[in-house]
Parts: sequence; C-alpha cells; structure tokens
Amino acid sequence: MSYKETFMAATDNQTLCTRVKEHSRQYGMEQMKRFLTTLALLGVILMEIAPVQAGDFLIVGATRNTGLEIAKILVARGDSVTALVRPTSNLENLEPLGVEYFVGDAIEADEVLKAVQSKKFDAVFSTLGGGRGERPPDLVGTINIVDAMEKAGSRRLIVVTVIGPGKSIAMVPAEQRKLLGRVIALKEEAENYIMASSLSYTIVRPGQLTSNPRSGIIKLSEGMEPTGPVTRADLADLVVWTYDNAEAANKVYQVIGDDPLATQRMGAPG
Repeated sequence: MSYKETFMAATDNQTLCTRVKEHSRQYGMEQMKRFLTTLALLGVILMEIAPVQAGDFLIVGATRNTGLEIAKILVARGDSVTALVRPTSNLENLEPLGVEYFVGDAIEADEVLKAVQSKKFDAVFSTLGGGRGERPPDLVGTINIVDAMEKAGSRRLIVVTVIGPGKSIAMVPAEQRKLLGRVIALKEEAENYIMASSLSYTIVRPGQLTSNPRSGIIKLSEGMEPTGPVTRADLADLVVWTYDNAEAANKVYQVIGDDPLATQRMGAPG
C-alpha cells in the first residue's frame, strides 16, 4: 500500500478512532499527542505533493498566436481544452494538441452561449483580436462572452487586450496613439464592459508581441512602467499564471518585459 493509500485508510473516521484508542492504551496521553501530530503532518505533506486537479477551459482565439500558446501550456500540464472555432478556421496548429472543438463565431451571441454552456468550464480565456467593420470581434465578441458567462453561471474570465486603455495610454508612444486610436478605443470599451460585469476577471495588457522563443524577461504590473516587445510564449505563461493564482482576480495588468531578439533586430542597421 502506498503512503497516500495508507494515510487515506488511516484517516477513515472509524479506523482513526480505533488507532487513537490503541495508542492511548499502549503509550499514554503524551504518546497519543505525538501520534496525532505526526498524522497531521503526514496529511499536510501529502496534500502538498498531490497533483493539482486538471482543469477544464474554453479558449476563444486558440487557433493562433497567444491563444495557441495558452492552449499548448494547458494541454501540456494535463488540462482539458475546448477551442471555439469558426467553420472556416485553420486548425492545423491545434490538431496536434488533441483539443476539443466547438464550432461557432464569437460575434454571434447565441453561438457563444451554446459554447459556454457546453461544459462546466473552470475558466474562459479570450485572446480575440480586432477587425474591420461594424462588428469588431474584440468588442462584440467580448460582450457576447461576458453575457454568455453570466447567463450560464460561469465565473472566471481572463482576457488579453492591449496596452492603451485607461491610464495605460501613457505607455503608448505619441506617434502610435493616432495609428492605434480605434483599436485602443474598442479595447477600452470591451474592458469597461468586463469590469462592470459580475464575473471574476483578469485583464492582461501586452504591448508589441513577437513569435520568438521564450526570453523569460517578463512580468505583470498594475502600474505604468517602460516596456519593450515580449514573446507570445512568455505572455501565455503569465496569462495561465493569472488563473492559477487567486490574487490575480479582478485585476488589470500591464505586461512589462523584453524580447532581446526583437530588440536586437530593431537596433540593427538596415
């Protein structure tokens, strides 16, 4: 019998009472206290080394870029992943991961609701990008996700947006503000909708993203700090961290870091 099995057997109420009485008769009260202390310590140790229970997650935007990196991390650690994908989505990068698919479009409210209700998800991750037209996915899709989660009784939402909304506009270089004005405005509207909801949310705001290998030079900050380009793989690590750590609930983070490969290329002569 393994240590864990022995402990579980020993902590059965009837068995435990019997053993306590036996130790009390044989060794007296002082020894019984030691026995109970040892038993409690063993329980703590086993809880520490016990594997974390696998989660069940829905990712909106999992077919590429940051969403794909998040899916890779979750699958690698044994979690179950469902990807909301459009009928025309390219699934080439997702197929090797063995994730489940729910076919639907984030800008269609009824399809998002069906996806959210399809399982009892521990959390929903959204990495929706922008788009042209009257129904930009990063705004309309986010609204649909929030509404669907509230209707379905889901609680945990983690969304990747962009540096620029709110006070983080101070981190955007002046020459880029005009260029990214509409994108930032849509992201800010989406963020405000999330924060006004009843959900437990985390909003993660990166700046420039690259597809280079992890650099490890990255952190989350609630303040405004200088930052450079960061890799999507590094970003995905932090996004998953926000689910694993309760302290990240109902927080808005700026992503601070650097991708040395990108920085070197930007500084290289043409």
